[in-house]
Amino acid sequence: MVFHEEETVSTTTTPKASAPSGSMPSHRVLTYSLGDVANNLSFMMTSMFLMVYMTDIVGLSAGVAGAIYGVTKIWAGFADLIAGNVVDKTNSRWGRLRPYLLFGPAPLAVFFVALFSTPAGLDEVAAIAWIFIFDALFQLAYSFVNIPYGSLASAMTQDPVDRSKLSGSRAIASSLASVALAWVVAPQFEDTQGDGIRMQFMITCIILAVIAIVLYLICFANSREVVPRAAGRISFRQTFKMLRQNRPLQILLLTALLFLTSNFVFNAVGLYYVRAITGNAAYFAFLQLAQTIGMIFFASFAPAITRRYGKRNGYMLAALLAAVGYAMIFFIPGGTLSIALVAWFIVGLGVGGSNAMMFSMQADTVDYGEWKTGIRSEGGSYSILSFTRKVGQGIGGWVGGFVIGVFGYAAGVAVLEGSTVAMGLRVATGAIPAILALAAMISVMFYRLDSATHMQVVEDLTERRTQNAIAGAKGVDAERTLVGESNLGDGRTTLMRRPGTPNPPIVTIFGQRGSGATEISPMVAELLQVPYIGQKFSSQTLAQADRTTLLSDSGFNRWMRNLSYSGSQNTDMAVAMDTASNHRIAQDNTKSVLADAENGGVLLGRNGALVLGPVVGTLHVRLIAPLDKRIERVMHKAGLSASAAAEQCEIEDRLRAEMSRKLYKWDPNVDEEYDLVINTASTTYKQVAELIVEMYRSKYPENVPPQNQAGN
Repeated sequence: MVFHEEETVSTTTTPKASAPSGSMPSHRVLTYSLGDVANNLSFMMTSMFLMVYMTDIVGLSAGVAGAIYGVTKIWAGFADLIAGNVVDKTNSRWGRLRPYLLFGPAPLAVFFVALFSTPAGLDEVAAIAWIFIFDALFQLAYSFVNIPYGSLASAMTQDPVDRSKLSGSRAIASSLASVALAWVVAPQFEDTQGDGIRMQFMITCIILAVIAIVLYLICFANSREVVPRAAGRISFRQTFKMLRQNRPLQILLLTALLFLTSNFVFNAVGLYYVRAITGNAAYFAFLQLAQTIGMIFFASFAPAITRRYGKRNGYMLAALLAAVGYAMIFFIPGGTLSIALVAWFIVGLGVGGSNAMMFSMQADTVDYGEWKTGIRSEGGSYSILSFTRKVGQGIGGWVGGFVIGVFGYAAGVAVLEGSTVAMGLRVATGAIPAILALAAMISVMFYRLDSATHMQVVEDLTERRTQNAIAGAKGVDAERTLVGESNLGDGRTTLMRRPGTPNPPIVTIFGQRGSGATEISPMVAELLQVPYIGQKFSSQTLAQADRTTLLSDSGFNRWMRNLSYSGSQNTDMAVAMDTASNHRIAQDNTKSVLADAENGGVLLGRNGALVLGPVVGTLHVRLIAPLDKRIERVMHKAGLSASAAAEQCEIEDRLRAEMSRKLYKWDPNVDEEYDLVINTASTTYKQVAELIVEMYRSKYPENVPPQNQAGN
């Protein structure tokens, strides 16, 4: 999604979401991840090796090389906006996004190979022009492939579990591709003065380009666009109005700029350091592997860190770890690989953690912006973040080249331990990144959107959306759906009927697997003589889903979901599309719940307690039971063994909660969200149903028709 000045982005409505079972075929998940392998063969090639190529093979000064690196990376931010605008208007027989995976790789490969094939004998001006032009063209071509690829996951499925698996597999593939690339390319920089080095490098790039094209085509052939684009409208005016009043987003952008600058100073000159200080360019692959392990390790525990310490504190921890790793790199004795491996691992912890926390915090700032200004702008917000990150990458490369140039680095200069040049490499690779990482840590301290504040924002937004949806359906102003403080003191402020008109009975029920919710809910509906509205969200009740589907949610799949968007450098558009898609699904569910409950009803699940939380005349119930009792019930009902029943209870409960957090950022298992929490273990289902009905009659006697007051 991109900026459009008062221009409609699309008009197609979104279909109902499929069951959140994570049932996408494994081969489709794998082949999608191959697209990011192809991405990284070129993107990480320029990030890690372009600077050294310009100085040591082409012969440019470090300062000039850094300037080219900086300008073209910043240009890449504008290229993303251009590509996004064009892609969004595309329609073809292959879809909107997939054609760019079919036709985009060829020009990308040509510009990539040309960038690393600067002819010998060019004077300095001509060499600068060659690299600058082909790098600019490469960045534009890359945007025309990466933007559609990043958007493709949300076009392939609306299932939040499947989308998380796609992004998790992408993160793993991206990280491993970076390691493999370092393994193949880094040793070629050990001696850049030998005969035939230019030809050797060009051949390497041709091979990488061919592999990338094949991988893109495999991704194209195995992907499917099954989710039409959603209606949307974004403008510069609205986005910047939101940004001006969105202080958390402002702080996050500053933090991202500082951290990305630190990381790309490190990336741009890291190979120089490894070759000179550790003593062998081939060690770069081992160090890259250590960094990748660190990234994956932190990302694996990011959700747990977030729940325990909060996102801001998690980001501060990540930035501190990165600063410690960079500081170690500054002080490492020459020729010491073992300590360097530890330092690179710690840097990886920081980089993986910052990515994971940043995208999670960014999603919160989208909610905050809507709450503060009434403008929801996933595309605009993430476009600003993406551009900021590209600026950070560009500044980082420029600073790295400038610093080592000031300290006297030039191609062919011997770098002796203790020399000025060696100190320059230590400063550029260690000291400056450490200072910038600490600055990022300090800046994020001013990010005040903590979990409690965000939860209040989410609750306010949900109430506002419910009111607006009711007003839209009734054709009235949203203010007319409001009442003052309820006489009952229950905080209900939203009317579904005209003031003074009795509201039909509405009960929402959410239950653990095996708590009896699917049996009790219809009984309550029958006693209140209102419709029973089953688990319709995402098409069918998870409790009645196919056993093999539920039991397929392995620990590996959960781990992949934890890695979402933490291992790839260019995932801004993918996160934006994922966030926007989740919001659309939640909106569709909200409208459906309100429509189904218009004349009263008993709703099972569907996040009813959140959607209908502020509605006058509603009762929200949660059903629980001890695990052993729930296992016994599932065994009897589904004919499962004790172990299979226990696994199904654990999986279904977790998937329900995960889906609610993903789509609504709400935990349905918090007792405080309900009026009544009932342990169904020691009573019959009929008794539980009668207790709920009696509670409703007692709370809202005016809403129950006379024929129901008698009990039957």
